[in-house]
Parts: sequence; structure tokens; C-alpha cells
Amino acid sequence: MALGYISFSGKEPKIVNLDLEDLETELNPYIFIDNTGKITLFNHRPEMGQGTFQAIPMIIAEELDVDITNINIMPSPANRAKYGDQMVVGSRSIHSNYDLMRRVGASAKEMLIKAAADKWNISPEKCFAEKAMVINRNTGAKFSYGDLVADARKLAVPTKPTLKDPKDFKIIGKSLPRRDIPPNVKGETKFGIDIQVPGMLYASIERSPVFLGKLVSFNDEKAKAVTGVKYVLKTQREVFGQVREGVAVIADNYWAATQGRKMLEVKWDNSDLETWSTKKIKEDYINASHQPAEVFLQKGDFEKTFHDAAIKIEASYETPYQTHAPMEPMHALVSMEKDKCEFWGSTQNPNGVRSFLSKQFDILEDNVKINYTFMGGAFGRRSLTDVVEEAADLSRKVDAPVKVIWNREDDLTQGPFRACSLNVCRGAIDNQGNPVSLEHKVICQDIRNQTGNNPKPTNGIAGGINTEYAIANLKISGVLRKLYIPVSYWRSVYHSTNCFAHESFIDELAHAAKKDPLDFRLSLLKDHKKYTQVLQKVAERSDWYKPREKDTGKGVAIVERSGSFVAMVVEVKRLQDKVRPTKIIVAIDCGTPINPDIIKAQTEGCIVMGLTASYKSGLTIETGKVVEQNFDTYKMLRMEECPEIDVYVITSSDPPEGAGEAGLPAVAPALTNAIFELTKKRIRSLPFNLNEV
Repeated sequence: MALGYISFSGKEPKIVNLDLEDLETELNPYIFIDNTGKITLFNHRPEMGQGTFQAIPMIIAEELDVDITNINIMPSPANRAKYGDQMVVGSRSIHSNYDLMRRVGASAKEMLIKAAADKWNISPEKCFAEKAMVINRNTGAKFSYGDLVADARKLAVPTKPTLKDPKDFKIIGKSLPRRDIPPNVKGETKFGIDIQVPGMLYASIERSPVFLGKLVSFNDEKAKAVTGVKYVLKTQREVFGQVREGVAVIADNYWAATQGRKMLEVKWDNSDLETWSTKKIKEDYINASHQPAEVFLQKGDFEKTFHDAAIKIEASYETPYQTHAPMEPMHALVSMEKDKCEFWGSTQNPNGVRSFLSKQFDILEDNVKINYTFMGGAFGRRSLTDVVEEAADLSRKVDAPVKVIWNREDDLTQGPFRACSLNVCRGAIDNQGNPVSLEHKVICQDIRNQTGNNPKPTNGIAGGINTEYAIANLKISGVLRKLYIPVSYWRSVYHSTNCFAHESFIDELAHAAKKDPLDFRLSLLKDHKKYTQVLQKVAERSDWYKPREKDTGKGVAIVERSGSFVAMVVEVKRLQDKVRPTKIIVAIDCGTPINPDIIKAQTEGCIVMGLTASYKSGLTIETGKVVEQNFDTYKMLRMEECPEIDVYVITSSDPPEGAGEAGLPAVAPALTNAIFELTKKRIRSLPFNLNEV
């Protein structure tokens, strides 16, 4: 089945249906060239809005010396043997593939040059490549890549191709328009939820609103009476070792499936889980904060220096559960047969899905076909296989392809979520206003330790705590909480909670020391080139050192995420007795920028998500279940509410780092630090009510 690829030739990009079999000569697993010279480049990392669909081919095209605006781009098959890890998480796609993709393009170019040199009976050194042509330096004669590809593919692949000097880059570093955007806007792109296959059935699944609720019984008589409903079956999904049961209504159209689901009469055994609430969780975390903690990092003697210090500061910070809420709801379409199966849908983890289906249903991995599509957002949620498990289980039971679709209420309430947390910080200042000690303790659930009897958290829960500050006595620790509520990876993961606490507390230390918060950070990071650079740049672009306008406050925060360094200044103003963020200024150093415009767009998206999590939405628990059911209560930042955003991408020749999450963690602390400067009110709990500031 052809899911389509994007043709960049011509003025407007367009979707063209294409199967792998339609491609002609494979020069290597990423580069196909036909005898007319038409070039197709594979992107092997799923696209969820982060821009890898074009950015990875940009790297190949740079070394291949082809025009990126005159090629086709196609998603590669899911094939671990050919393409390695194709999972898109942790903002690693560009960082982990940069050198490899350069070699992919450069080795192919050298093969094409060698083929041309052989035709002219000259040495390759007397040839050069440009715009998909190999040119004879002596005579100016030319061969197109299409003329050479049949001979080139017979040659040995160079193991150490010569790479370009970055000063000669023509594509990398340029803000080229994302040519996949117009088809998305026009509705031409196929997302996973759009896919239909012959004989497909639809499933809508009723699950306990209380996580880990056990199915006691169900009456499906009324559900089966709905026209179009064919089956009502039990199913389940597993999330990080926890099994969650459900009752699926399967029909020949989605409307019938959802209407039949509404008619189900289901009895759940929720045990004592209904006693849990946000208030109870908070009390549990506060009690746990007094327990012995697992120490992740310790230098100097925090306890002694804190005890002896002239000025002591203590503060606690709270953040809630958050859901991913991608605009494209969760779904999976699976067709299970006796000894093979096929998947269609939006996934961050195509090879993970392939391996899961093989192992779970005892099918050879070679007999599992994965058709991954563009994703309508993901933020970590589509890295799991739980929805795929539901669809595969039901397909096997009814002997037909089944598409499971989660509605928005499922998406917001069934998890897994970003973990809520309590961060307890203590610090001390000497008589000269210098910080002498700092302790940061994290109390939360651990994604990597949700079940079993191991009481120790992993150091992953300390992500986002800046240990680069030159504070001699430092202690970072954590206390593990194991609850029935499932948690998972959410954009920037623990950085999104810990950075709020840490950068807020650094600000509190600066004010206690009677020092400018930005200068305070610079003084503690004077030996750190990248932090210093982004702080100085954001100070310049935000007019930090100029006198504040009336009713204006500014706050600063910094973070390192996925190798990228970010400094952010948020400006707030009092407008008609309401405090509002009016401008956000960011400097980001993510190494060599492949496409600066994509980096800016990702940072802007991070900021919008960060603002939403700061004062628009958060999940609350009552009687064991999530209260917020849809966007009427789990509110998103609206277009008219978004402040002006200025993103400056630092020019760098260092290897590229991850930029898809780096702009999020600093939003909340920079915002609340700005509010403090204006109002002298310190905000330590998210989300807060902006109208009550």
C-alpha cells in the first residue's frame, strides 16, 4: 500500500503515491536515482512536526551535492537491520545521525564521481560534483547522476569518504522553507488516523476511569442492538508493567462503535483506589519528603555549610500531572493473520512496534510490516505500544483489520501522563552574598521504576537540575513514590518540572543575595562558555540592563536539554489590572543548526506548551480518576493569548544537538521570576491562575 511521499520538484510540493517497488536504482539504503536523474532520498525517522522529514535529507543532500528543492523525500521502511534505531525520542534524531548522514551522501557522491572518471578514463581528482552533475575539470564535460548511477552502484562503497568543510555548506545552516507544510495545511497529507484498508472494522474501548480498576462484568445487550455493531469483546493493554483492562465495541463504522460503547453497562472493581485525590497525593509527597533520599550527586559538605551559613533559604515547588494531548488522538490499525501481521498508524517507534508485535503474537519479525505515517503531534506518547496491543488483540479475535481510536476523553484521562512532583530546595548565602550550598530533592514517580519492590529511584528523575553552577557544596537527591497512576515521557520529561523548581530557587538565592538574577547566574557560570554566551545574548536582545518600563517585570531562566543550551527572558506587564506575558526572548545554542527556521519553530512550540502547562492546565485527581475530560476543562493557550516570541539561534560549528524540547523547561521559571520582579509575589505551584496574580 502506498502511503505517499512528497515531491519537491516544481513550485509547489505535492503528495504522490509511491511504493518501494516503483523506485529504480538503489545507490544505498537512503538514496535512489533513476536513469532520468530523478532523486529520491529516504528519511528514516518518523515525522511528528519536529522537522526531521526534511532536515535529515538536507544533510544527505549537502554532501551529495544535489538541490534539495528538486528531489523527492520518502519515509524509509521500518527496518532495524538497514536503518538502525528509528525511534524519535529525546531530541536525538539529528544529533545521532548527523555524521552518518553526511557519510551517506559523501560516499554516494564519490561513487558517482568514480563512475564518471572511469567513463572519461581520468582520475576522480579531475572531476567534481555540483547540482546532481559530475563535471570534468579539464573539459567541462558533464554527466548527470542518472547517467552514472547504474555503474556507480557496482563500485565498492567508500568507508572514509571526504566530507565538506562546513564553510562550503550550501544547504546546512540555511532557513529553507519546510516543504511538507503546504500539503499538511491543504489536508493532502495522510496521517495515521486517516488510513483505511479493505474490510477494516472500528473499535471504541470502555476502560475503568480509575486506573487499574478490574473488570467484574458487563452487559452488552444494548450495545449490540446499535446498527453496525458486530462484536463486544474484552481486551487489555500494558503500560510499563501495569495491565489495564477494557471492553471494546467493534463496528463497521466509528460512529456505531462509539454509540454502542455508550450503551454498555460495565461494573468495575476499583478496590480502595477511589480514595486517592490530588490532595492525598500532595500529602503523601510532603510526608515522603522527610524520608531518607537516594543521593544522585554530592560534592562538598552541604549540611555543615548550610548549618553555619549567615542566610538560609528554603522553598518547595509543586507541579501537576500533565497529559500529552496531541491534536491527532491516539489510534492504531492492525491486521493480524495466522503467521503475519501489518500495522498502519502514527508512531514514534516503528521498529519497537514491529518487535512488539513479533514477540507478543509469536510471529517472525520479517513477517511484520510497519506502515508509519506523519504524526499529528506526539510529545512522547506515541513511543509506547499499548494502543497497538489493543488493536492487534482485537484483530486476532475477529479475524479482520481493526482500527482502535481513542476519543479526546480517553486521551486526556487514560494516561500515561507526565509525573507530578514535589521539589524541595535548601540553600545558603554568605555575608558577601555568595551562594555556599544548595540542596535539591525531588519527590515523584519514576518512569523506569513503576512496579516491583525496588524502592530506589533512578537518577533520571533529577533531569533538568543544573549542576554547572559554581556552588561548592551541592547535593542532589530523590525519593521514589509508586502510585497506581501511570507516568511516561512528556516533552522534556523531568526537565519540565525540575527546571521550574531549580531556576526559581536560583532566583530566590539571587534576591536574597541582593544581586541581579542574570548577573548572579553569570557569576556562577563564568567558566561555562555556552551558558555564558546564551545569557549574554538574551540579555542584549531583551534590553535586560535598561530601566524597566512602568508596570513591567522581567525574569530569566536557563537550561540544558539534549545537549542544547537555552537562556530565556520573559517580559510581563500589568495591563488593565491584569498581569500578562507580553514578550519572550530566547537564545539557543544547539551546535550546528541544520535549518535555523525549524529550530525557531520548535522553540516557539515549546514556549506555547510551556505557557499552557504554567497557567492554563494541569490534571487533578478526585475519587481515583482524572477530573479534566476535554479541552473545556483542560485548556490550551489560544492564539490571541500568545505573547511575542523572539528566538535567536547561536551560530556554531559544534556537532548538532537536540532542539525539539530545549525551549520548554525554562518557560515556567522565567515567567514566574518575571511576575515576582513586578509583583513581589513568588509562585511555587503550577498551574497558577494568571488572573489572580
